Amino acid sequence: MSLKQRTIDKIITDFFEQIVYSLNQPTGARNYQAVFWNISYYDKFYFESLFDSFYFPDGSQPDWDGVSWLQKRFMTWFNQERTKAVLTFPVETMALLSENGECRDTEWADFAAQMYADGHSFFTYMSDNADSLSSCCRLRNEIQDNGFSYTLGAGGVSTGSKSVLTINLNRCIQYAVNKNLDYKEYLSHIIDLCHKVQLAYNENLKDLLKHHMLPLFDAGYINIDRQYLTIGINGLVEAAEFMGLNITPNDEYKEFVQTILGLIETYNKQYRTKEAMFNCEMIPAENVGVKHAKWDKADGYFVPRDCYNSYFYRVEDNSLTILDKFRLHGAPYIEHLTGGSALHMNLDEHLSQAQYRQLMRVAAEEGCNYFTFNIPNTVCNECGHIDKRNLKECPHCHSENVDYLTRVIGYMKRVSNFSAARQTEAGKRYYATKEKYTV
Repeated sequence: MSLKQRTIDKIITDFFEQIVYSLNQPTGARNYQAVFWNISYYDKFYFESLFDSFYFPDGSQPDWDGVSWLQKRFMTWFNQERTKAVLTFPVETMALLSENGECRDTEWADFAAQMYADGHSFFTYMSDNADSLSSCCRLRNEIQDNGFSYTLGAGGVSTGSKSVLTINLNRCIQYAVNKNLDYKEYLSHIIDLCHKVQLAYNENLKDLLKHHMLPLFDAGYINIDRQYLTIGINGLVEAAEFMGLNITPNDEYKEFVQTILGLIETYNKQYRTKEAMFNCEMIPAENVGVKHAKWDKADGYFVPRDCYNSYFYRVEDNSLTILDKFRLHGAPYIEHLTGGSALHMNLDEHLSQAQYRQLMRVAAEEGCNYFTFNIPNTVCNECGHIDKRNLKECPHCHSENVDYLTRVIGYMKRVSNFSAARQTEAGKRYYATKEKYTV
């Protein structure tokens, strides 16, 4: 037995280290990539909404004070650990309940803003009720009861997405217009077809479950009835550009977005059964955004960029303010996007705690329910030093041979490890400077 003495805090952080570094190791089952995993943090009101009626087998209930301390300790530890190594996972989400344009739990809102100011990179999910919860960077899970929910994971109740079928909106709308068809009618036909394909897939999945070929489902970790059949979308901004619309917060663009997403929601409700739930999400499109642009260009369609956007704004647009982007991911634009989308607010440098706190109020007021702030972290290729700031040279050894850590879409990795097309897209991203900070 080791005689080395450790504090309780050191014992806890050693467990953090063991879990994080073990799960970030590449695995053969994922083509030698690390497993994708995520965790959610809750403010007091969100936690109580989910677990107030929850009891452990011994009759005890979760202790909020203990959970709150542990969440904060892990978050601060992980932020510091990311200055020692490139750690892609977990993807973290802070879940906050809001009311009248303000976070109800001011302690946790202040803490989240401070973590952003300290250079941490995580998502924030804000809602005025606890009926939905973010997972990864895109999925909103409807919480239907307070059954057992593993806190190490998405935070939903055995839920997720069992199939994602994506519609290339730019191609579909251009095809209809070029053929003198009503693009809404043509798109309705495509959406209807996608739902039929998803239902067929669901039947195959049920057959596999019947023959006990899905061990995680059999073990109860995943509930097939709470898994969504997802209609993904890509190329929304490009389709709007083809239609001659300005990609800014304006009524014409808003009406276009609401029309497209409203069609999908109509069919989602029409096809819903007890065994098949549908949602719609703006998929991250790490790879397919590039493929869609490539295929469309080869077939002669209008393709304004080599990688289709995964936002409601043009990633390279330097004319929009921070407030504009929060509005473009606000309630009027995302109301039919039941599967979720994430605002990636690209900034050139970190803000203060007070500035981040104000932007959280802006998000609550605009109804932007899922967002993160991206400030490229600098990684020195010579000495390995990692700095949370966007720098031109290493502050440790002063080498200019540096790389950058930022999000492809949902998770952080070295830009040099992006695909060639994604590296080109990353180079075009506009990172807002001080003149865009006014809100």
